Amino acid sequence: MNPMLRAVLLAIAAAFLFNLETTLVKLMDGVPVATIVLARSIGQLAWVAPLLLATGPDLFRTRQMPMQALRGLLSIICWGLYYIGFLHLTLATATVLAFTSVLFITALAGPLLGEQVGWRRWSATLVGFAGVLLVARPGTLQIGWPLLASLLSALFSAGIAITTRKLARTERTGTIMLYIGLFTTAGTLPFAWGGLAWHGWENSLLLAAMALLGPAGMHLWITSLRLADASALAPISYVRLVFAATAGVVLFNEAIDGWLIAGATLIIGSAIYITKRGAAKARAAG
Repeated sequence: MNPMLRAVLLAIAAAFLFNLETTLVKLMDGVPVATIVLARSIGQLAWVAPLLLATGPDLFRTRQMPMQALRGLLSIICWGLYYIGFLHLTLATATVLAFTSVLFITALAGPLLGEQVGWRRWSATLVGFAGVLLVARPGTLQIGWPLLASLLSALFSAGIAITTRKLARTERTGTIMLYIGLFTTAGTLPFAWGGLAWHGWENSLLLAAMALLGPAGMHLWITSLRLADASALAPISYVRLVFAATAGVVLFNEAIDGWLIAGATLIIGSAIYITKRGAAKARAAG
């Protein structure tokens, strides 16, 4: 199979799994967010376990333990806020707001990574944040905790991307994924402990499936990036919004209005432009 075609198919499959993960979370009834994050953390460890068995103790070797801990802390906060957003907002709205992480990465790349961000990418970033205002549907969507949680989740997701870039300079992907699982499990367990209980077979199956779908989607997305440039795959990843809107309408009777479509157009359009512009500058510098 052509590598580009394979990359596109993997990116679409990753988008489908990411949407399925959040759909299962939304189907849960009465499960605390801390329990959901703990299940996701254990799922991360389960996904890395075969690699750990094959590699042995060498997988624990790291030269950036403080950065690994920071990456784990950011994941705990990001995942918790992420699931709060999806539990209380429509699937399409929460998905669109999750896409703003690209905008936050652009805003933080200069001061934290020392990258040069030109006026074109800054302009696209401002356009994207204007899209957030449209998604918020002035006067109709309550500006409350779920909306703020989704935006804060995107902000912490940008922090995750930046710390991962720093880790990737010296650490193996398997080692990074292992420490994510270790730190998120250890950090979440104290908060989830008091709420741990049997939530019924349906919720338990949903938790187990969700816990494995997140790492599986990430694995597919990383594999697709090994076959094609991120700038080429960026437009493909936003097919997730189609999956989210469809699932929202079919399963939860959620409405799609003009505000959401307009905002999504600005956010996704600006994110694609930022990704492609960044790739073009990297090629020129190389």
